Formats: sequence, structure tokens, C-alpha cells
Amino acid sequence: MKRSGSLITRLPAGIVDASFASLATFAVGLAAVNLLPDTERGVYAIYFTAFILGTVLPRTLVLVPAEVETVNYETEERLSLVPHTLRLGALPSVVGASSALLAAIVAAPLTASDVIGPFTITTAIAAVLSPLQDHVRKMLHFAARSWPAAWISLVQFTTAVTAVLAMNRADVPVAWIPFGALSLANLASLSFGWAITWEHRRAHVRRGHMELSSLARRGRWLLLQAAAPSAAGFVAATMITRLASPEALGFAEAARVVSQPVLVLGTGLSMVLSPRVVEAASKHDRTTAHRTGRLYLGVIGIAGIAYLGIAGWAWALNPMTAIVPSAYEISGLVALTIAANLATASIFVQFNELVGAKREIALAKISWSTAPVLLLGAATASVTDAFARPIGRLGEALAKTAAQRVALQRHYGEGSDESQPG
Repeated sequence: MKRSGSLITRLPAGIVDASFASLATFAVGLAAVNLLPDTERGVYAIYFTAFILGTVLPRTLVLVPAEVETVNYETEERLSLVPHTLRLGALPSVVGASSALLAAIVAAPLTASDVIGPFTITTAIAAVLSPLQDHVRKMLHFAARSWPAAWISLVQFTTAVTAVLAMNRADVPVAWIPFGALSLANLASLSFGWAITWEHRRAHVRRGHMELSSLARRGRWLLLQAAAPSAAGFVAATMITRLASPEALGFAEAARVVSQPVLVLGTGLSMVLSPRVVEAASKHDRTTAHRTGRLYLGVIGIAGIAYLGIAGWAWALNPMTAIVPSAYEISGLVALTIAANLATASIFVQFNELVGAKREIALAKISWSTAPVLLLGAATASVTDAFARPIGRLGEALAKTAAQRVALQRHYGEGSDESQPG
């Protein structure tokens, strides 16, 4: 009974954690699309995709496998591993941050050096810090201390908002603000998380060490799976600036920011429901997995359609028209972007079900086979302009939905017959 109560207490903490972590990025995105002019908004979109790409390496190759490895330790011992796992993830985080240099190469012909320099520096810093603070939060969840993880996200969100307001009020050049605020938010939340774990770690002695090579062997398929959509997103952003214009990508970025709440809700719900489908898939319990998946789709579907009705178009009761007016300069762009994000969010739990089924190789194959759909959408930019991005995202999400459904049918119908990494 006590255990169940503990779980019930931790479930809302998972939603709060995911929500505030996402809202910190959302607040920074709002600042970027409102403070930057049209062309530089497109440049920001290039750097944002580079930031996402840069965090993939440390997260999937080292930190996620390390988090999974902690289940072999007693719950009260897990936080004692944090210094060790952070050291293992530090170098990959620095290497991943080099994606900011790729963004600089792509964006250099589009804007002045006094914009490229600040964007490159702050994006690199944010790419180093973001996966590390995210890892500390997840380790707290693994140690059954979910509410402290939620407080870390609250610190991240509060710092991001405060930094944006303070930097803008101090007349800091706008190019320093978006990723500068995000870097400060990640630094504050990482420091706060370190202090929380330090208090707890002192009472426990760490047993053994994780090896980087062993973690990398486990993480290589997750890296392959995550690298494809992240790399495709970066290439797609570059294609849109070339085939249409930086301004077109800027309008698409503004629409992405408005549609972000759909993904925030999906992330929060999946944190709560995914453990159930992971366990069900590992036991070939199709009934439980499908019942949980239907619950997730029902909630995300109703909420997404409601948000589409409110924020999809410029009308009197839509608050987003005042918050992000640039998103509504092209009629229908926000509506299509919300639809694309709804399709993307709808497969979060399905993805985790395949993780529970130990179908990492299948997930990597699906990612690489569906990423070109996003590029096909971007390739239409000379005709579809800013719509190219949500067209590509929607097509990619629908293709993944179909492919993952086939993989799950194979899992439940044939058993775990697919060769998986050891």
C-alpha cells in the first residue's frame, strides 16, 4: 500500500517536471520569435535544430544507457552514481556541441558576423549543459525522488524567463538572448540538481564503475535512431532557407513555437504512461499496452483538437495572436503545424512500447527510412514556402506511425524473434 501511494505521489511530479522543462525552452522560443527580425528568426531556427542535434550524442550514446544501468543498483544507491555518470557524459557533450559550428557555416551567408558569433557561442554552451542537467533530473526519478526533479525544472523555467527579461531590459544585443538565457537556465538547474544529489549522495557509497565503452555499445542503436530525425531536421531547415528564404523559415519557427504546447502535453503524459507500456511490451501483454495507448491517444487527441480550435487561426479568443503575432502572418501555417505536432506526439507512447519490446534495431531502421519524408517536404519549399516544414513533419510522423505499428504487430504476433544487441 505504501509503495502504491509513493507511485501516486510521484506521477504528478513527472508531469510537472516534463512541463516546466519544456516550458523553459518554450519561453526562450517566444523571446526569439518576438525579439528577432524575420531573417534572424530563420537563423535562430537553424541554430535551434543544431542545438537539438548536438544533444543527441551524449544523451543517447552515454547518458540514457547509464540511466538504464542504474536499475542494477538499489534505489537508495543510485544518486551516488551521479558524479561518475556526469564525468562519462561530459566529453560527448562537448563533442556534440560542435554542431553549433555547422550552424555557423550554414548561417554565415544569411546574416552579419555580430549575429553569427553570439548565436554560435551560446548555442554551444547550451548544447553542453542541457543533456547534463536533463540527466541529473532523470537520475532523481530513478532514485524515486521525483519531486526534487520537478523543482529543478522549475528553477530552469524561472531562470530562463528571468534571464530573458533582464537581458532585454539591459539592452543586451538580441542575438545573445535566446540561447544565452537557455544556457543560464541550464547552468542554474544543473547547479541546483548537483546540490540536491550531493546532500543525498554523502550517505551512500558508490559500488563499482560504469565503463564508457560498455555504455556506448548499448547506446549505439539509440544514437542511430535519434540521429536520423535530428540530422534531417537540420538539413530540412537549411533547404528551406535556400529554396524559399530565411524569412520563410522564420515564420515556420514562429508557428512551431505556438504549436509547442501539444508536444509539452505529450511529453508529460508519456512520462506517466510509458513505464506501463514498456513493462507490458516486455511481457508481451498486448491488452495492457493497447489499453494504455488508447488512453494516451484519447487524451492527446482531445486536447490537441481543442488547442487547434483555439490557436490554429487568428481570431478574437486566440491569445497566441497577441503573444506571437508573427506566427499568424501566413494564414493556415499555425493550424498545419499544430496538426503536425499532434501527429508527432501521438507516437510517443508507441515508441516507448517498442523500447520495452527491445526493438532498438527496428527503431533505428524506422528512423532512417522515414527521415527522408521530412526532406521531401522541405524540398517543396520553392512552392510551399513556410508550409514546407510542417508538411515534412506531418509526413514523417504518419510514416513513423505506420512503420511502428507494423513493428509492434510483429512483436506481439511472432514474439521476440528479431536479433537485438546484447
